[in-house]
Amino acid sequence: MEKSESHAIKKVAKGGVIIFVAIMLSSLAFLLYRIIAARYLGPSDYGMLTLGVVILKITTIFGLLGIHMSIGKFISHYLARKQYGEAKGLLIASFSVTIFFSLFLFFLLYALSGFIEQNILRIEGISAVIKIFSLGIPFSVITQLFIYYFFAFKKPEYAIISESIFEKTANLLFLLFAIFISASVYFLSIGYILSLVVSSIVGIFLFRSKILPFFKKAIKPIFELRQMIYFSFPLMIAGVLGAALAWTDTIFIGIYRPSSDVGIYSAAYLIASSLMIIWASFGEIFYPIISEQYAKRAKSSISRIFEAASRWIFIITLPIFIFILAFPTRTLSLVFGDSFLEANLPLSILILGYFVITISGLTDQGLRTFKMTKFIGVSTFASFLMNILLNFLLVPSYGMMGAAIATSITIITFSIIRIIVFKRILRFKFELKLYFRYILLAIISFFLIFYAFRLFSLLSTFFFIIAIMLYLISYFALIIFSKSFSKEDAAVLQALERKIGISIPFLERILKAK
Repeated sequence: MEKSESHAIKKVAKGGVIIFVAIMLSSLAFLLYRIIAARYLGPSDYGMLTLGVVILKITTIFGLLGIHMSIGKFISHYLARKQYGEAKGLLIASFSVTIFFSLFLFFLLYALSGFIEQNILRIEGISAVIKIFSLGIPFSVITQLFIYYFFAFKKPEYAIISESIFEKTANLLFLLFAIFISASVYFLSIGYILSLVVSSIVGIFLFRSKILPFFKKAIKPIFELRQMIYFSFPLMIAGVLGAALAWTDTIFIGIYRPSSDVGIYSAAYLIASSLMIIWASFGEIFYPIISEQYAKRAKSSISRIFEAASRWIFIITLPIFIFILAFPTRTLSLVFGDSFLEANLPLSILILGYFVITISGLTDQGLRTFKMTKFIGVSTFASFLMNILLNFLLVPSYGMMGAAIATSITIITFSIIRIIVFKRILRFKFELKLYFRYILLAIISFFLIFYAFRLFSLLSTFFFIIAIMLYLISYFALIIFSKSFSKEDAAVLQALERKIGISIPFLERILKAK
């Protein structure tokens, strides 16, 4: 392995440790928020809260105009070539344009809230929820924009502080206070927006104090707006349609079914889509690094980094997927309570789709790196149309089941298409023997642990949680002791060991033996 390539892979590992832990904690905090909110509000009001969040997320993507997707690529590219004027110009332009447009979206959504309640969703009281969430659009855009700034400058810890710590902590505190005073869904909505205000203020402060001094006043900004817009516009379309794709099923259920069905289905969606946390933890650090390698024209290095990172995602995701697929009802009961058990079949269907999109997710960053934004836009638009059509055909008759089938078919189909297209560009290869070994080890661990617990009738909630923990431990232990890793994995594991500052002698012996 080349020295630059080994260094790049170790950067993925080092950044991945921080980001993976932070995103896991952040996502668990958000999951905890949604769980507590769902148990407190019940399916109907929780459905209204979910629709408010969905509308906020979609309008946030609109407000960002796809520019956030170009930041990681262009900033890393400019810094690698010491083009500081261009980097400064991109920061100024991206902030100014997105803030202006997000304010426009706030006024537009606020004005249309009554129309949406009366003519689209037809849920009493949803207009007030939409008005509250419309106030959060500029703050949500600021929060997301600064997260991408921090990742582009290889400062993920600042993104963690502003978004993962302050926003999620504030969100939980507002929720707990709302429960304490027995507040309504409207108060919870206000608390959600206030947490975004806190996060955006912290993000601005960190950027001004930690990163902005890097750009001295003497550095004159160079604005390459045409290049930024040319690159970002297809990504804006893809981002908006991607967000709409992720929430189309929820919106269709909101149109054709009561808000309680929205709440129940959202429980299944939240659990299944949580798999993408693993992709996100590697994806945000993976993208700037392969952008650097792309600027150096190190295509073979990108291929090996992609293969290694994809394999780590598969290893981590697989046991979670198997468990949820085997125990959808127990999972829903443990997480959301018995009021949401109707989502068991939709969960079984959704988990398959989100498993596929998670293990193939890095193709998205790869396609962006190789400037395949038009293909991303076209494929996302096609998947959006496909999902709309399937939901239109299935949701009126089959409700939540129809929505789950439509979503899973769509994301599996277009995940496979993106893998095929990216493989033609990069010519990467998967070590199928290793993948089959991971599957075998996961199945063996699963049946040994859960059969033993069932044999001794240890099926209570307490012992069931113990079984889950033992299953995960045994699975990863089998991978280590069976030496189911490649040379790239060995380099990454050694970097991880140095990063966490703990010496693991038996692991060192395994790596040396390999």
